[in-house]
Amino acid sequence: MGSFWGNEYGVFLLPCYVLRLTLLGNMGQVCTATSRILVQDTIYDKFIQEIKAQTQKVSVLGDPFSEATFQGPQVTRQHYERVLSYIEAGKAEGATLVCGGTKHGDKGYFITPTIFSDVKDHYRINQEEVFGPFLAIGKFGTEDEAIRSANCTSYGLGASVFTNDITKAHRVATKIEAGMVWINR
Repeated sequence: MGSFWGNEYGVFLLPCYVLRLTLLGNMGQVCTATSRILVQDTIYDKFIQEIKAQTQKVSVLGDPFSEATFQGPQVTRQHYERVLSYIEAGKAEGATLVCGGTKHGDKGYFITPTIFSDVKDHYRINQEEVFGPFLAIGKFGTEDEAIRSANCTSYGLGASVFTNDITKAHRVATKIEAGMVWINR
């Protein structure tokens, strides 16, 4: 694996039922923001439905200093346009746009929280650091497939493994090539 730049992988293994929305925190503009998620195929469809519902429920865009706001703007116009270009790339490559992916409002550099499903390992949105309110979600069938997919990018500052099976969590965590690997965080 190459350099340890930002963004984090989340790997959801059975038995597992965890959903957290710190995934899209800070407009995705933080080094360890979870931007790529791998979900076991047997819980994939339910996971997609629930993360979409939760994202739409809590995603209040606006003044980042307001306690009611979930997400503020992108930091610059250049970065805003860069994130929008990744949204177009995801669509062009064949990923499914689950929600978001649009400009928000007439003022500022707001982008609605964006979730793509059916993301393949080689897609640009999986290989490059988006650094925005963006999730690229893929699926896997076996533990080995999850590890291979988690390690297929040159980015790897952090990763998280989510499962109720702590032995499995430790086994998988030791095989993920990342600077930091958290368990159930």
